[in-house]
Amino acid sequence: MKREPRVALVHDWWVSLRGGERVFLGLARMFPHADCFTLIRRRSGLPPEMMALRPRSTFLSHIPGSARHHRALLPLYPLAVRSLNLHDYDLVISSSSGFCHGVRTSGVHVCYCHAPFRYAWNEYDETVARQRSPLTRAALGTILRRVRQLDNRAAQRVTTYVANSETVKRRIGEYYQRESVVVHPFVDTRRFQPVPSPAADYYLVVSQLLPYKRVDLAVEACTRLHLPLLVVGEGPERPALERLAGPTVRFLGRVGNTELPELFGSCKALLQCGEEDFGITALEVEACGRPVIAYGVGAAVETVIHNQSGLCFDVSSVEAVEDAIQKTRTMQWDPATVRSAAERYDEEHFRKAMGEVVAAAMSIRSPSYVTT
Repeated sequence: MKREPRVALVHDWWVSLRGGERVFLGLARMFPHADCFTLIRRRSGLPPEMMALRPRSTFLSHIPGSARHHRALLPLYPLAVRSLNLHDYDLVISSSSGFCHGVRTSGVHVCYCHAPFRYAWNEYDETVARQRSPLTRAALGTILRRVRQLDNRAAQRVTTYVANSETVKRRIGEYYQRESVVVHPFVDTRRFQPVPSPAADYYLVVSQLLPYKRVDLAVEACTRLHLPLLVVGEGPERPALERLAGPTVRFLGRVGNTELPELFGSCKALLQCGEEDFGITALEVEACGRPVIAYGVGAAVETVIHNQSGLCFDVSSVEAVEDAIQKTRTMQWDPATVRSAAERYDEEHFRKAMGEVVAAAMSIRSPSYVTT
């Protein structure tokens, strides 16, 4: 008599609720009896749905301050992922934008890839160049080259790759020499809906404040145009952005999940000025019926329907952002039409597509599930 397969779900870091964590929560709903793991996690202060999951973590979680400064632990992640023993599981699904796709298992391994580790691959040159000290640049370059080697080697052990966008599919092919199937993340269209009141006259950025997000373009554009901008998020770039900002720009830091739908539904438009691997925030704003002004590369061409749910600009410059803002101010945006762009990405579609991928992977390497 066959038994149900033992399933493990693995995520890189369980420290905040963003797009990758929402996908992981969706996977946990698909596999409610799965055991959950992460390389590092916060033990308090997370939203209830994250706290309830309580994933098991590695030794990294015992390092003081590790959850807050998890990026600084880069050299330890390959060791941490090897410390997870998942050989007793028939199916492992990793949710990876870093290292957890390197987990070792003797069963089927499906990797849902949010992005290959960007600092070692597509952001390598910029990451090294940002270091002020020549010694730091040399040391980091050596570390990241070693990370590349380990990362590529780990990728060859994955049974099936799933990419969250066509952009990530291309990167998986280029960096790992692996084929992948695209399954887009989902947006909670029940939670994010148009608000009854008309839009206020403020623009919105919701992002980690990291260099590649290019929040500086939005801050400078709105400062020049004397337009209100609310910046939601934290990160190491905040001090520099605050120095750049004029009096019309406000930094809200982290905002509670209950406040986001109202912020999204009342904004004039979301500004997304960096290249996104997918960009679930853009879809959440569209689900609220508000347009998105996005840098028209990467996944933005999949999530933003030009002149229907938003506007894409082609050049990464302050002037291009200014021009796009000015154009959108002359356009009429129908909330129902904007929302329809997000309705293509509901959770049921995600569950169906992921279920098909997992079934196909299990059929290729199907162990005998026998009760003892």
